[in-house]
Amino acid sequence: MNRDRTVRLRWICWALTPALPLAFVTGCGTWEKQRGAEIERPAKSVARLAVDVRPDRPAQPGRPITVTASEGRLYAVSLTGPDGKPVAGGNAAGDASWSNSEPLAYSTTYRLTALAVDAFGLTATRTETFTTLAPDAERRVDSVLPEADTTVGIGMPISVTLEKPVTDPAQRAEVEKRLQVSASTPVEGAWGWVDDKTVRYRPRDYWPVGTRVSVTTSLLGVDFGNGVFGGPGAAVGFMVGDSVVATVDAAAHTMTVRRNGTDIKTVPVTTGKPGFTTRSGTKVVLGKAPHVLMDGTTVGISADSSDGYRLDVSWATRVTWSGEFLHAAPWSVGAQGSENVSHGCVGMSDQNAKWFYDQVKVGDVVTVVNTGDAKTMEPIGNGYGEWNLDWAQWLTHSAAGPSTARPL
Repeated sequence: MNRDRTVRLRWICWALTPALPLAFVTGCGTWEKQRGAEIERPAKSVARLAVDVRPDRPAQPGRPITVTASEGRLYAVSLTGPDGKPVAGGNAAGDASWSNSEPLAYSTTYRLTALAVDAFGLTATRTETFTTLAPDAERRVDSVLPEADTTVGIGMPISVTLEKPVTDPAQRAEVEKRLQVSASTPVEGAWGWVDDKTVRYRPRDYWPVGTRVSVTTSLLGVDFGNGVFGGPGAAVGFMVGDSVVATVDAAAHTMTVRRNGTDIKTVPVTTGKPGFTTRSGTKVVLGKAPHVLMDGTTVGISADSSDGYRLDVSWATRVTWSGEFLHAAPWSVGAQGSENVSHGCVGMSDQNAKWFYDQVKVGDVVTVVNTGDAKTMEPIGNGYGEWNLDWAQWLTHSAAGPSTARPL
């Protein structure tokens, strides 16, 4: 012992046997312990380990298993399933606790082994075997947009539809927490419910160009009540392409298209005439088709009305579910650039409509201004109108609040 009455006790990284697949190992370090008298090395470790599982109660997969150490530091933790594969996890700061970051499966038996080291370099070990609960039924995600491995525009929200409605605020919050978004560029966003089965993730601002995004669809651990729990899922990834924003000025009868901040073309257009005014506000491209049959009866216009129509329209870019498109309108070329004569769509010449069709993709942004009418794009229910809400308004649709996308 040193005469300065300080004991320096060093511990090293042990060579670990292959029989124990370790999920976490601490680094080498030095502890100091002040003493008032000579300290005798105890016969066994003074470290104590606690695990928050009980043999008489099935573990809930949605709640991480936590191991805590007192009078020592966690040295290694192994959590494995029936296949022997380690479950991912890690230590908290100070090496006083460990928890799994990978969700557990239902109706599965796991084995946990934890080692702690005390200031004398002695180790303590604890082993637990436990089984997770077996739900009476599972509820899963039904669909996700955008589709996997696609490239979308900067305005594209992530839209998740569930198998069954969710109305309870606490359950909605748990769903939002399980649907984790990861991005290659730091992004603040929030989930918001647009109906009882559909929840969407919108960034605070448009997605940065070139961002890779992934969303997990697993609802493991969400308790929907009456023995029903969320089911497993997968990760869906997509890419954000160039920024393409079209601005339609109904008063000037023009559309200007900007790519990555630079205007690339302005074309003459016609928009909705009085009584059929084009919705003002921000819309997002929903899809494209080289030919679309447009029938006025589908939007409430009688076939025998003077406003009735049934046309095969070319180069149609859709921006609302109710039937608003940007498309070729060769019959109105004489009015394009000078007069609004359509039934609500944005009409262009064949050449300009084909050019625009080739420029845009799902998720690109179309903003309509100067219509002189109070009719605006619906924020909810008629496409992706979420950008017509400011950030504070969007957050009112969220049960869990804002969150920063995880690094990808």
